[in-house]
Order: sequence, then C-alpha cells, then structure tokens
Amino acid sequence: MVQHFYDTNEMGETETPSTYTKTRGAWVEGERVLFAKMTHPAGSGAGAHSHPNEQFIMILSGSALFNIEGDEKKVGPGEIVHIPANAVHHNKVLGDENLVFATAKDTSWGLTGIAVEDQND
Repeated sequence: MVQHFYDTNEMGETETPSTYTKTRGAWVEGERVLFAKMTHPAGSGAGAHSHPNEQFIMILSGSALFNIEGDEKKVGPGEIVHIPANAVHHNKVLGDENLVFATAKDTSWGLTGIAVEDQND
C-alpha cells in the first residue's frame, strides 16, 4: 500500500550525508520528486556544491544569503530559490535563528550534491 500522508513532526530528523553541510531534516522520495523539510543551524550553511538535478527551496523561517553561479541575494520567509541543474551554489545562515526550509528536487540524483573541492579532484 502506498503511503499518502507524512508528518515531519513525527518522522524525526536525519543529517544529510554530505561533506559540505550539517543540514538535518525529514524527507520523502517519490517516483519523480524528493520533498523535504530541512534545517540549517544558525551560523552554518552549505559550502559550494552542485548536483545534476534541479532544486527549489522555500524559506519557512530564518534568513540566509544564497549565491547561485555568482548571483547573490538575502532571502527570508515566503521566498523561493530556484537552483538549476549543475549550478554551483552555496549559502550562509544569517542571524541567530535556524534556517528552516522546504525543498523539492527531481529524483534523478538524490538529496545531496557534490562539493566543489570534490569536483576538482
């Protein structure tokens, strides 16, 4: 039987398996889309990385400075960030509040990307 409803408050959080961020969250992976509620702790962020799948991020609380291929913007609650496939991007959480966001990616690759320093090896 296919599960149709998920409660991120009951799912518990898992740390993403990456070298460039300490993001934690809960996610569901369908046939074509991965959807997650994630948290970057205050003072953290994600180092420069890319992934071959497109990504959308909607900020739920907190704020961050995002840089996508050199295009930089401070974003906060209600704003949506679009990261095209293969675009090098990074972010830094601003202030003392955690950055909580919802994100969607196609399932062609997965949740985490490849750190820029790993791409140059």
